[in-house]
Amino acid sequence: MRTISKRTQYGLKAMLALGRRYRQNPVLIATLAEEESIPLKFLEVILLDLKGHGLLDSKKGKGGG
Repeated sequence: MRTISKRTQYGLKAMLALGRRYRQNPVLIATLAEEESIPLKFLEVILLDLKGHGLLDSKKGKGGG
C-alpha cells in the first residue's frame, strides 16, 4: 500500500478548507494554518506551488488572502 506524503495531505486539507469558503472573503494563510493545524511555513510553500500550477489565486494587500 502507498502512503500519501505530509505535503500532499496538507495540500488536500488546505484545498478542501478553501473550497468550503469558495466565493467568500479571502482567507489569510495564518488563519488557514491555524484552523487546519498545518505548520505556517510549510503551508506557504504548498500554497505557492498550488498557485504556480493555476489551482489557486491570491490577493495581496489589505483584505487579501
